Amino acid sequence: RLRCVSLRKIPLSMLALAAFFLLGAVLGGMVAARGASAMGGELRRYLEGYLALRIEGAPSSAAVWQTMVCFFRASAAVFLLGFASIGVALIPAVCAVQGFLYAYSLLCFASGLGQDGFFLLPVLFALRLMLVLPCTLLLGSAAWETSRGLAALSVGGGKRAKGVTYGKRYWSRFGIACVCLFFGAALELWFIPRILSLLLR
Repeated sequence: RLRCVSLRKIPLSMLALAAFFLLGAVLGGMVAARGASAMGGELRRYLEGYLALRIEGAPSSAAVWQTMVCFFRASAAVFLLGFASIGVALIPAVCAVQGFLYAYSLLCFASGLGQDGFFLLPVLFALRLMLVLPCTLLLGSAAWETSRGLAALSVGGGKRAKGVTYGKRYWSRFGIACVCLFFGAALELWFIPRILSLLLR
């Protein structure tokens, strides 16, 4: 009963977007399974270079920018698409692409690192999954609803559809998500490389 009650409290739009994420993850896994084994050496060299650059000193401006983009791109995209009727189609697409990229990266690293480096995967991906995915779904569900409202206004000429409003809740969600994502990016830039270096010793 508790599970049924908890599921009922989750908006249907969020569950639908989660389904698109899972669909993208399945496709990403299928693509990664074909060529992941050939990328093992490249991924290992990439990880070694990543650790060497991050541990030597403060992260470079390029590293900071790339990390911020990885953390904010999906959440910012779905938030902005909430102001356009085309978001009805593009918000699910963003979630699917996000799932594809995560699954593809995860399986490629798993194949490249092998059994000896399998314990590194939670360190590499857990932080992003725990922060980026919930923020994307939270903002995406609200943005999808407003985008559908805008689409209804466009199709119906505004006669039968209600006006779309962006209340405090819409903006407060975005603010909370930004704080969480910024915190996660900071952790990945300054602490994750040091944890990985300790694990690899």
